[in-house]
Amino acid sequence: MKNRKFYIIILGIILAVIGSSLILNNTASQEKLKIKAFYPEAQKIKLVKDIADDTFVSLNLPAVKRAYEVDGVIKAFVVSCVGYVGPIEVLAALDDESDELKGIEILNHNETVGYAEHIEENWFLERFKGIGANKYLNLVVLDKEKPEDIIQVTGATVSSQAVVNAVNTAIGAYQYKVHGIEMEKVPDVVSQEIWENDVNSFVINWDGGSQRIDTKKLKDFEQLDMSVVLINTTGTKTPMKVKGPSLRNILEKQGLDLSKFEGVGITGRDGYYTMIDREKLEANEVILVWEVDGKELKEEEKPVRVALPNEMGPYWVKMVSSIDLYEQISPKEIDKVYMFDALTGDIEPYYYEYYGSKDKSIEIGKILNKFDFVDEKGFFTMAASDGLIKNETISIVRQRYFIKVDGKNAPMNIAPNFKLGMNVKEMTHFSTTKDAVIFPKSMEKVVRTKEIQGQQGLLLEDVLITSGMIWEEDIALNVVNIDGSETVLDLKELSNYYITYRDKNVYLFHKDTQLMKNVLRIEKR
Repeated sequence: MKNRKFYIIILGIILAVIGSSLILNNTASQEKLKIKAFYPEAQKIKLVKDIADDTFVSLNLPAVKRAYEVDGVIKAFVVSCVGYVGPIEVLAALDDESDELKGIEILNHNETVGYAEHIEENWFLERFKGIGANKYLNLVVLDKEKPEDIIQVTGATVSSQAVVNAVNTAIGAYQYKVHGIEMEKVPDVVSQEIWENDVNSFVINWDGGSQRIDTKKLKDFEQLDMSVVLINTTGTKTPMKVKGPSLRNILEKQGLDLSKFEGVGITGRDGYYTMIDREKLEANEVILVWEVDGKELKEEEKPVRVALPNEMGPYWVKMVSSIDLYEQISPKEIDKVYMFDALTGDIEPYYYEYYGSKDKSIEIGKILNKFDFVDEKGFFTMAASDGLIKNETISIVRQRYFIKVDGKNAPMNIAPNFKLGMNVKEMTHFSTTKDAVIFPKSMEKVVRTKEIQGQQGLLLEDVLITSGMIWEEDIALNVVNIDGSETVLDLKELSNYYITYRDKNVYLFHKDTQLMKNVLRIEKR
């Protein structure tokens, strides 16, 4: 009986070893096919056994999992680095003749859809082709200044850095095994500083004070439990049942009255920011959600996420890290309404690569520099043809925000931390406290129009009102040409003035008579 049990145990061990061997061999076979795609002329591809057991590799390049010889030279590596959710497994192929990367492939990952699925897109993977393998790569947010720079996937800093760490590990292992060069250590996790990994609390700031809220204590507040629908600007609708306290209730416990504040700025751990103005605060409860559809938030959405039931997706900030309360926001009094193309014609465009599309874009900071005065305590307001209106602080938009002016959904605001679907697309206009800038092609979707000489004529009165300009009867309205010439509008005839847009020029008409070409702005005098 004892011998029978012994044989059963031995048989189990043998079957386990055989099973593990079959799995390993199957994995190796699949990887060899992928490697063959990088080296189509290769005669022999061989798995290198126990490379991770090498002392230097295990201590300094812990992300190395497997390596392969290609015609006798070790130059293909399977490496794994922890991303936002879990390990990202990367195959990196190197060229020993040119000492460059041939390319990479993402073998496996569990990163969140909507945040980092784009790390598998060709436009991101192509960035690793032909880069020298004698230096470690460097992740950058926007501009590639050095050959070793890799521009991150927008809104996926942690996942992008994990891929770069994995590739750097392959470079380090290649240099060590092929050239005997010991490069610096590469971690197999992304540093905490990069992703600000505080998933257990968030801070509320106001003039003269602040309060850090532990997420465990959120359950102690009065809870809102309701069904809502998240609508992104891409048109995606996601019904969900959310649970959490209102911001109003939390502030009351701190002795603060939300109605006393002009606006609330909310920032996520990924750097995404949105502003909720007083009007929206009065119409909505800002719910600080800790439970969705009966389950606590996923790790990548903690500490809390915002639900704003009557507003679109750009206001529904995930992984909230800070909430800023603004006591004073300067009111708008629009004095000038500019035509975008005429205003920005002398600004050198930047070809911004955003989710694989490289489109002409204009930096907002350079546009602000053209205005006579910009009130830093005012809103920067963006409006879209679908009715979305989004406010930001001036200081935020100065920091590398762009207006994408061609390509899909243009004109649209973009920035390194703006995820697709959280933008203001097909923008009709934007404004500071004193100046507004319009996009006529989008504006024609929201104002009254009539056909003038084969073009869509936009009723100027509607354009000005939509842009936020208000005027009294004793105010003169001047139309200023790009060459400085002016035309004074007859306010009694305002309902008969139209503008048309052709070849980036704006034309002014009174009824069917053209009065001006190349309109720059309309201003109050």
